[in-house]
Amino acid sequence: MVKSCPSWMHYCAKGKDWSTSLISIGCVSMCVLLVCCISLFILYRINMHQLVHMRQHYKIFVAVIVCVVFRVPWWFMNIVTYEDDSPPVIAVLMLNRICMLALYLAQSFYVQTWLRVILALRQFKNESVLKVLFFALDSIITVLMLCEIIYKAFDVSTPTGYSFIYELGVDFMACCSLLSCILYLSVGSVLLFKLKSYFSFCSKTIQSFVIVSVILTLSALSRFICLFYKSFFNKYMKNELFAVLCYFVPDFIPISCILIMQTVVYSGERKKRSILQEQEASTYT
Repeated sequence: MVKSCPSWMHYCAKGKDWSTSLISIGCVSMCVLLVCCISLFILYRINMHQLVHMRQHYKIFVAVIVCVVFRVPWWFMNIVTYEDDSPPVIAVLMLNRICMLALYLAQSFYVQTWLRVILALRQFKNESVLKVLFFALDSIITVLMLCEIIYKAFDVSTPTGYSFIYELGVDFMACCSLLSCILYLSVGSVLLFKLKSYFSFCSKTIQSFVIVSVILTLSALSRFICLFYKSFFNKYMKNELFAVLCYFVPDFIPISCILIMQTVVYSGERKKRSILQEQEASTYT
């Protein structure tokens, strides 16, 4: 716990009762994820002209990087409590909102890649309908969250920054994340039932989709319970437990999972491309 304000922390009012070890773990973890994100992003950019059909994965990388880039300073700024009506108060709230929005979009973009694969196997005629549905859902949530971020940037009516609009936005984002992951899991379950005949040759793909969907759902559920803990139990959760279950777990686990799966997909595509090139070379020789 930081008991006093460091001299270099402007607008600091007092230390925060989050332990320094927890904040350090958060910062280090996010920095590691950031390095992984940037490395994969650069690698993908170098080879993107050869992997045109993987542009959806480019969007995933961008969303994940945005989430991690803004989460690192958020952890760092939470060392102390700031004075009311000060720029850091608004900055912390806006950083949190941007992170939650970027993480939601990363999850949405990622799960859409799996749904497209499964839909292609069955040659569903409703594929375009699902694309429009996801695009509309992502657009609505993005617009609403951006409006709330802009409003928060110019709102000076609430000294602490935690206005009714902000709390409503937090609850809305938590519900959207949870309902979206449940939707992905439900749709995936229905599709898996329809893909029983394909299980013999794409079992790993199907199993991976189920595992990832469960991880995303449980992570979103963790954040949902924390944000609504006061409403459910009429008392506040312990601060350190809240920090772990509401921010560290719902950010670190889904992002790590997505990055691992992106690495697997990217490696598989590169291997497939090299095999095709070898076959073409052997044909001409």
